[in-house]
Amino acid sequence: MANFYDPFSAHPTSDPRPRRPDVSEILPTLLVGEYPRVEDVAWLREELRVSAIFSLQDAEDLAVKGLQLPALIHECRKQQIEYRRTPVADFDCDSLDTVLPTALHTLHDLANDGHRILLHCNAGCNRAPTLAIAYLHAHQGMALVEARDFVRDRRPCGPYMEVLYKHFGRPSDE
Repeated sequence: MANFYDPFSAHPTSDPRPRRPDVSEILPTLLVGEYPRVEDVAWLREELRVSAIFSLQDAEDLAVKGLQLPALIHECRKQQIEYRRTPVADFDCDSLDTVLPTALHTLHDLANDGHRILLHCNAGCNRAPTLAIAYLHAHQGMALVEARDFVRDRRPCGPYMEVLYKHFGRPSDE
């Protein structure tokens, strides 16, 4: 029985089925999902046509998930996938608040360069969807609530809306 890495556990399991990251298409050029492992990179390129990975995982995330950043970056280069990372502490709105402008700029640059982007954190439930909503609002012309609903319709998530309200203002109908 082959071992594989369960993204919801820090321990390998003996499940014989290969497990790929759970990924949702938000736009044809923007996917949001779970973190990839080295062995997922070729699959992302071949099956999902990903040409850029934008990670919001911080050093603690990488350690807990057993990921080696140099190996991941090496595999991305091998697969001709652009790799970018803006570390954001998990469950820490202040951390996301601090890096939001930089992360939004990076995401916008990747999109402008014509990439199909996998934007991810650990589970693709909080940080990555929050940045996707910010992108839809700032660069796709959607109202903040419309962007939130657009992302939620495509991926179950709990975005950090207070962070977005701080940057963009609270909608009057909220």
